[in-house]
Amino acid sequence: MPTKREELEWHDNAYREFRSLVDPIDEPRFEERWLDGRWGVREIVAHLAGWHDQFGTALERMGRGERPSPEGVDWTDVQAWNDHFAHEAQGKSKAEVLRELDEAVARFHANAERLPEDRFGPGKTASRILGENGHFNTHAAQIRGWLARAAA
Repeated sequence: MPTKREELEWHDNAYREFRSLVDPIDEPRFEERWLDGRWGVREIVAHLAGWHDQFGTALERMGRGERPSPEGVDWTDVQAWNDHFAHEAQGKSKAEVLRELDEAVARFHANAERLPEDRFGPGKTASRILGENGHFNTHAAQIRGWLARAAA
């Protein structure tokens, strides 16, 4: 069973790897929409920032002894949230959306760090949240595929 520290390290390593992949992408390529004709790197980054922001709040709430989602907030319509995050990124520069991602991930990490060890482990909400937001690898693979197709 991984410890809280190991889970956070896994998340941080995945984040650093993701950033090392997207940092060299120039602004025009960052704006290209190639995923289902609707999303590109900007929308993927905004999506990751948005979920880290939402789940950073969840971890903060858990630290106060509250339920993860605020009253009236429903995260089950994932596509609606993804569309919202992508829409919010329209017109923003690469630097802006990456800054938002950095801030959201830092807050997410700090809130996870504040939770006690016993909140982590198999079936525990904090670990599920950390795992849900650990999908940097999935999106990195999509971006790598796009870059490889473009280079061919």
